[in-house]
Amino acid sequence: MFGNRLKEILENKNISFSDLKKLLEQKGIEISNARLSYYANGKRKPKDKNIWIEIAKVLEVDLQDIIIDIDYFLSINQENSVKNNVKKQLNVNKLRTII
Repeated sequence: MFGNRLKEILENKNISFSDLKKLLEQKGIEISNARLSYYANGKRKPKDKNIWIEIAKVLEVDLQDIIIDIDYFLSINQENSVKNNVKKQLNVNKLRTII
């Protein structure tokens, strides 16, 4: 198990797993209530760590409000940074082919 405050934040905001699921679906993210429960209870970690960033956005909290394990928090930020750099490079390459 690893530490996160998702369940606590959901309770404080009076948001259910179903509500969170719907908010994520509005952003094009398909996820089950059961999977959200596993994440909230620290029983599983998502394969795509960026799901935490999307959860933080829809709950309008900082990522570090949810993730209390500093090493995991840093790995999420690192993975997100790498993905953003790849996207930027792909966009640059696409622009070069247009020009």
